[in-house]
Amino acid sequence: MEIKDLAGLSDPLKKLIEVVSAGIGGLSKPYLIRKTADAKAYEINKIAEAIKENQDDLKTIGFNEEKLSLMSLDHDSLRNNHSLEHRTQQRVEYKEQKRQKNIEAVTQKAAEELESETFVSEEPVDEDWTTRFFDYAENISSEEMQALWGKILSGEVKKPKSYSLRTLDLLRNLSTEEAEAFIKFGTLAIKSSGTAFILNFNNESLLEEEYKLSFRERLLLEELGLLTANDLAFNVKKTNGESRQSIFINGKSIVIQEKLPNKPEQNIPVLVFTKIGMELLQLVRTEPRTDYIQLLATKLDRNNGPIKYAKIVEELSNGRVRHTQLIDVPLTEKEKTELRAKEQATK
Repeated sequence: MEIKDLAGLSDPLKKLIEVVSAGIGGLSKPYLIRKTADAKAYEINKIAEAIKENQDDLKTIGFNEEKLSLMSLDHDSLRNNHSLEHRTQQRVEYKEQKRQKNIEAVTQKAAEELESETFVSEEPVDEDWTTRFFDYAENISSEEMQALWGKILSGEVKKPKSYSLRTLDLLRNLSTEEAEAFIKFGTLAIKSSGTAFILNFNNESLLEEEYKLSFRERLLLEELGLLTANDLAFNVKKTNGESRQSIFINGKSIVIQEKLPNKPEQNIPVLVFTKIGMELLQLVRTEPRTDYIQLLATKLDRNNGPIKYAKIVEELSNGRVRHTQLIDVPLTEKEKTELRAKEQATK
């Protein structure tokens, strides 16, 4: 099928079809080229063909509450009636069908991610990347991990080179438990000046109790190569005769400090994400946490300049963002107490 024949599909979905076709030789899901009703009719037709082709191997066909049940011959009958070669062929076919099903599930997830998109880069997806992706995706059976791989595919379609081959290599061996640990850390990721990090609390009880992060999980992510293994510091440069903006992004929140002139350098203790970790952060959806933004504000020191935040409403293609009106980051309870004490002392 030529792409020009896919009338009514958006550019993102057309590009997805091109990538899938390049990776596995054809379209993998009726969803991509048929409306829902057509897809259902297609499904019923394929079931009918399968029943017809395998009639000799079936005893009973039932239909109850929109569910089709097929009962095969008993074990002895199969053993007696089928040769070793036939049983081998059945095993190979079953394995390949399972792989095809996995690919279709991942492709479906990618299509759903792209449904609401109106723009994708015109840059083609690298063929080596496409081949490697589908080689790995065919063995992904977990629904949660299929959703993750679907996001990877849709992200690469939208913006090629978003995910490296090394990231694919790591992701294919990532367990559900490891993925969950990364997501927990990823929701606290702060992006600034081309890097991503989380605040290094140094207080393990705060990690465990407040943000549900364990030291064991930190070590696990370091071992996987998603977090750097050393305690580092994020440098906020000093200002001389003029003020300077520092911009931080946490999920859908943006934090901006207007650092006043002649303020000293700051070094904020952080845990830094590796390049692979930063690529995978694109998959993490972060809900804004005011308490975490307040914690960042205390690290930046409000005495160095006003700190405001806003909600991001759109991420632009040039790397900039559109956001709501900036408002002051609220004081923490500790800061309020210190402020009251300071006011009392000046009376």
